[in-house]
Amino acid sequence: MGGDFSTYVGVATGAIYRLDLGKIHYLRLSKASLLSPAEKIEGTLRCIPAEIVCKICGTVFSAAGPIPICGEEYIDAYEL
Repeated sequence: MGGDFSTYVGVATGAIYRLDLGKIHYLRLSKASLLSPAEKIEGTLRCIPAEIVCKICGTVFSAAGPIPICGEEYIDAYEL
């Protein structure tokens, strides 16, 4: 939960994608070109924590502050 990247979740599969912001800043690549392969697979990507979907009611909301984490969690993510 941190570093020089932004996180996206695919709407179709729920896969997690990590966008390397260093590639945008230092290599001058566009965000759209880096997200394009994931969008072809997923159709739509949600930016986390800007677009969090409630699994119960389906409401999309934004996390306004930091999210506390207890312990460690490991996830599979695709680097874009």
